Amino acid sequence: MRLPKEFKNSVLIYQMGKVGSTSIETYLNQNEYNVFHSHSFRNPIMYDQFKGLKSVRGFFPLHKRLKYKMITNLYSKQMLLKMNNKLKIISLVREPISRNISIFFQGLHFPIYDMNRMYNNRFNNNTSKDMLKRMFLNHFNHEYGINWFDYEFKKVFSVDVYQYPFDQEKGYTIINTDKLEILLLQMEKMGDLKEEIASFLEIDDFNFVRVNDGSQKWYAEAYSYFKETFVPSENYVNKLYNSKFMNHFYSGEDIRKFKQKWMKF
Repeated sequence: MRLPKEFKNSVLIYQMGKVGSTSIETYLNQNEYNVFHSHSFRNPIMYDQFKGLKSVRGFFPLHKRLKYKMITNLYSKQMLLKMNNKLKIISLVREPISRNISIFFQGLHFPIYDMNRMYNNRFNNNTSKDMLKRMFLNHFNHEYGINWFDYEFKKVFSVDVYQYPFDQEKGYTIINTDKLEILLLQMEKMGDLKEEIASFLEIDDFNFVRVNDGSQKWYAEAYSYFKETFVPSENYVNKLYNSKFMNHFYSGEDIRKFKQKWMKF
């Protein structure tokens, strides 16, 4: 969560994490736009993603979570709404398997800590790259992303995005309420929506600054290996792709192509 220099005339970039939002924030900051960036007004995102791990509970004890919620919800959210006649919000969605893998590696320090706690690292099979797959499958909240709009957005701003049509072909929609103007985007089509983003923000033009890319980070080799070799079970794929989230934001053809990619057929 990052606060803008001023609350007035701000845009809130509010999304589930690892959906390309930092690229939008970076460009707007470079062009002196007041940007507020948050994944959650309820809990630190990594706490909910790795809730079952001892390491994440140690890093985010109860008093820290309560302080986080107080600052974000009671102060930041209320000030944003108070200082803006109509608050602009940008939120993004992403195909959930890619997004899950990406955020798992973003928070890789949590499972690495617990790997050493739970498994004897004198044995090779407990320290190989494939151990990360076991940690991913067994100690990660895979449904956080597909439930984010119900768990987070709806509860915080009282807007049910599923009650509004989404243009699956164009990859975006705009929702207007009394206090909010919300731009929802597919990450996969973000590069084709520069004009729409600029229009929404009432600026002359918009471009992306590529940042927060897993392929450029210290875990890049393991991340690449994971993506190339991970073949999810049919049950795992169906659990995510048969969700309300996928059927609202993506077309049947989109889902078929995603399934084909991950199931390797």
